[in-house]
Amino acid sequence: MKLHKNLGGGASRLAAIWAEFNSPGNLPDRRDFTLSRLGALASCFLVLRRGEGDDLVVVQSGTAIDHIWGRNVVGAGSGTMALRHDVNLPDAKALAALAQPCGIYVGRKLFKASGNDLRHETLYLPVTSRQGRQLVSVTDFADSRHLYGLLGDASPITGGEMYFAYFVDVGHGVPEEGHLRVA
Repeated sequence: MKLHKNLGGGASRLAAIWAEFNSPGNLPDRRDFTLSRLGALASCFLVLRRGEGDDLVVVQSGTAIDHIWGRNVVGAGSGTMALRHDVNLPDAKALAALAQPCGIYVGRKLFKASGNDLRHETLYLPVTSRQGRQLVSVTDFADSRHLYGLLGDASPITGGEMYFAYFVDVGHGVPEEGHLRVA
């Protein structure tokens, strides 16, 4: 499967790693995504799992992700990270992707108190772990200067908007909502 065929940047590299370890009937294992394998992607890497109820919990986050949110987000629940409903990946889509399993491709713009905005796209892919299914992700920033410029911007995120969110069929189907086939 050429999952990464229509993706660019870090999302393409994550999809290639995921495809390396994917096999019919078995999702890749979370342990396949080591820091040495991720390389430069590690700073923009995030892992989510289902928490209590219908909440998502951050299991691992890269330094760029932590910096953008202004804190280490490991252990944070999606409810505590929400600034507005459209800033975060909608929990319903992520929970559906964990159950199906499938991926999600999301485009967002975050607004910082300084007036800067950060446009980015994130690919989430399902994996297995000892704790059950999880979603691994890498965020691609629309303009790399945004990331490097914002690393010096410690102002908080004040809001945002999601401009797309698609399910990605990775060979196991997708929930009945709209989806994007990138294979």
